[in-house]
Amino acid sequence: VKARRRAMLSAFDKHNNLMSEAQEGKGFDRHLLGLYLIAKEEGRPTPELFTDPLYSRSGGGGNFVLSSSLVGYTTVLGAVAPMVLHGYGFFYRIRDYRIVISISAWKSSRQTDAAALFNNFSSSLHELLHLATTSQL
Repeated sequence: VKARRRAMLSAFDKHNNLMSEAQEGKGFDRHLLGLYLIAKEEGRPTPELFTDPLYSRSGGGGNFVLSSSLVGYTTVLGAVAPMVLHGYGFFYRIRDYRIVISISAWKSSRQTDAAALFNNFSSSLHELLHLATTSQL
């Protein structure tokens, strides 16, 4: 339990740091967008990074396998569509006593299973809750 607790706290710290950086405009996607837009504004050729096949495979250019959106603590309902055929849309909001999630996948994809992702994600949240309440965080 102690090792899992340490891993969970480490993940919380990492998440909070990345979230803080993103809120300050320091997320990697913002830097890449800036590079792309500056090249366009200056009339320069598109930087090679954006034409490399690995850029697209890593999610660049709107190709993220997991497309997620947090609407925060509002009562907004909705969902996001997957960006790629073999991907998922993951839309969630945080309420006082629950987390509401909507997961989408293309029916034509044999590589995805939105129901299985939902069940696995829900199980993971229950495990985290159990760990947090039994380890006296």
